[in-house]
Amino acid sequence: MSRLMLFVLVVMMQACMTASEPVESPEETETPGILERAKQKYRETKAKVLTVGSTVADLAGMYYEEHIKEVADSYMEWAKGSASSLWHRLKNRVPTFRST
Repeated sequence: MSRLMLFVLVVMMQACMTASEPVESPEETETPGILERAKQKYRETKAKVLTVGSTVADLAGMYYEEHIKEVADSYMEWAKGSASSLWHRLKNRVPTFRST
C-alpha cells in the first residue's frame, strides 16, 4: 500500500507543477500553495478511488449473486443437514451412555 501512496504522491506533485501557471502579480490574485493544491488533488483522487472501489464491490456482489451463490447454497444446505443429523444422532445416543 505504501508504494501506491508514494506513486500517487509523485503523480500529484507532477500534476501540480505542470498545472501551475505563472502569476502576473501576487497582489492581484492569491494562489494556493503547493500543499493546498496537493491536498485538493489528494481529495479528488481519493473520491475517484472510492467511486471506483464501490463500483467494483457492486460488480463483485452481482457476480456472486448470479454465479457463485447458486452453487454455494446447495453445499451450505448439505452442510447444515449433515451437522443437524449428526447433532440428532449424538443427542439420541447421549442418554444411553448416561443410563449405563
